[in-house]
Amino acid sequence: MTPRTALALTFLGLTACSSPPPVKSAAVWPTKTALQDADPVLPPGVYVQPPKGPDGMRGVLRFEGLQGQTIDLTGVDLRGNPAGSDPDTCSGHGVVLVNCKNVTIKGGRLGGYKACIVLEGCTSIVLEDLRFDDWYAQRLRSTVASEDGADWLYPHENDAGQWLANHGAAISATRCSDLTIRRCAGSGGQNGILLTQVTGSKLYDNDFSFLSGWGLAMYRSSENTVSHNWFDYCVRGYSHGVYARGQDSAGILMFERCSDNVVAFNSATHGGDGVFVFAGQDLVAGRARERGEPDPGGCDRNLFYGNDLRFSPANALEVTFSDGNLIVKNDLSGCSQHGVWGGYSRNTLILGNTIDDTVGGGITIEHGQDNVIVENTFSRNNMAVELYWDPDPHLVNSPLGEQRDTSSRDSWIIGNTFEGNTQDLVIKQTTGLVLFNNEWKHDGTRAPYIDQLSAEGEEATEETLRTWMADRAGKLPTGHFSASTLRAWQGRYPGLLDEFGRMRAPDVPGTLTVRAEDRGVEIGDRSTIVMGEWGPWNYRAGHPRPEQRLPGGELASVEWDARWFRWTEENDPRRDLELWRAAAEEPLVAKRVPNFLNPWSDEDVRAVTGNDRFGLVATGAVEVDGGSYDLVITSDDGVRLSVDGKEVFADWTWHAPKRDELRLELTKGRHELALEYFQIDGATALVIELIPVE
Repeated sequence: MTPRTALALTFLGLTACSSPPPVKSAAVWPTKTALQDADPVLPPGVYVQPPKGPDGMRGVLRFEGLQGQTIDLTGVDLRGNPAGSDPDTCSGHGVVLVNCKNVTIKGGRLGGYKACIVLEGCTSIVLEDLRFDDWYAQRLRSTVASEDGADWLYPHENDAGQWLANHGAAISATRCSDLTIRRCAGSGGQNGILLTQVTGSKLYDNDFSFLSGWGLAMYRSSENTVSHNWFDYCVRGYSHGVYARGQDSAGILMFERCSDNVVAFNSATHGGDGVFVFAGQDLVAGRARERGEPDPGGCDRNLFYGNDLRFSPANALEVTFSDGNLIVKNDLSGCSQHGVWGGYSRNTLILGNTIDDTVGGGITIEHGQDNVIVENTFSRNNMAVELYWDPDPHLVNSPLGEQRDTSSRDSWIIGNTFEGNTQDLVIKQTTGLVLFNNEWKHDGTRAPYIDQLSAEGEEATEETLRTWMADRAGKLPTGHFSASTLRAWQGRYPGLLDEFGRMRAPDVPGTLTVRAEDRGVEIGDRSTIVMGEWGPWNYRAGHPRPEQRLPGGELASVEWDARWFRWTEENDPRRDLELWRAAAEEPLVAKRVPNFLNPWSDEDVRAVTGNDRFGLVATGAVEVDGGSYDLVITSDDGVRLSVDGKEVFADWTWHAPKRDELRLELTKGRHELALEYFQIDGATALVIELIPVE
């Protein structure tokens, strides 16, 4: 042992030994250090040490004002909870650095804390070659049959440290600059890396995949480089073939004025969103204007280059309310909703991307201005490009609408290839659109539906407008144009394309290969997302497939005599319940069905009722042993349930998917059940469970 190492171990209150015991839980741990001449070192071993302090936030190893030191955790396994503990019992912080500079933390494995490494007010910190597992994660309530609204993350507030306090992380950095995070990896928690008010930092060659929240989440963090990382399967809110919600999970999340970042050559496949960018409440809710800042900006001027963002339950790349973002040469295919969702954004360059097989729109932008869509390929999408304006009073008449133009105008669609899409273009209430040099690859038999299409600022015949839309072979796009205007190509490209059209790959650090196929990893479509109680199934690591809790409990074997029927404004169930009930006497469908896991029971019923304005009444019976039971009802929209002729639950409203729970006391024997349900439009949910209280 060198004298320098011996000095470090003595200061930490530990005794060095050549063969450390496998678990150390009685060591003396420092609450504050100010080492100047010795490296803080722990001998190899497994340390199970709960966090210190009444709230655990002081950490187990805490360093304040440390400068120019290396904290070498090689061979150390530092845990707050024993391995195998439920993730939602993890609390407190592991290693904490406050106001430190030029410090490196390397090697070692950490887990079992709410946050494993926490940096506050630090500069020039290097985190490298660290491993994380089994840190904090929320227990997920959504089931294979229906989502639970309690699982949504709602990341909109973080100025008071809500992300760290509520959701935890493997690594959290707040008010820091010039960080380097490299070659770190973790799975089995909720969030990988949280950056709050972090600038000028580099994150590369990290792997935070198979998480139930965010691989990387950034808040008010700008001028950072995120390159060659893997953030795959950071997801929740998905059941294949049943619902695809995402619930605000994402491989990479950027909220509240994260600008001038470079996000390049990352893999973030199968995330709730691949990348989720939201301008923030300073702009959207008008908070900055209230503070006297007239034009606060959003998440602006970020570069997203060469990323693999395929197979999201929601959007490959959502970038909303923001200005001047560059989306270049990414793979944005195979998503449930959109390749790019760009609502209320402007001056966005979408260049050279691959967007195939999206269920919704390849690129959808509502209320956007001066956006440029160029040299992308669109294949087999429901809608390849959708641009539109709608009334949307919630936002148009909000502080956002008072500060920003909310029209849909002056976009360019240039040099793209469209093949096999159900609709190439859907353009509604959009002005000043330029179409030039696109290729419409179809058999030429499907002309677009045109309703109120004219030239911008000039007279033009219908034949002239069709000429402006046509490709070199004379084909027109498939799709729909309504209440919109076109501008003729004038032989000049938009400024964004002139400035960035010949962009080369950014020079960024890192070596991890972007495409899973190129690193010998099997990659499947969205069906490979299998959610368990604590997060997505890590099938790549050979973990067993998580058990799927089928809802129902005591009702799992109940059969219902059910009738579905149509209702209208005249017999709206919220205004005239008896008239609505009378409509059930002439049902669209009547049949005996198993316990409800959705409002239809099967696709045959759904094919008859459709998704909007239908009602359901059903009766059944259940045999129980008697005692206390939790009645759990997940619904969207209105639902009533009676037991033995007495109404025990009612939420007879139009509402988003929600989970309600109440306690029932039931005697031993048979109990009669009566269910009523109505659906208005949009999302649907109906799950009825009766769970014995142990």
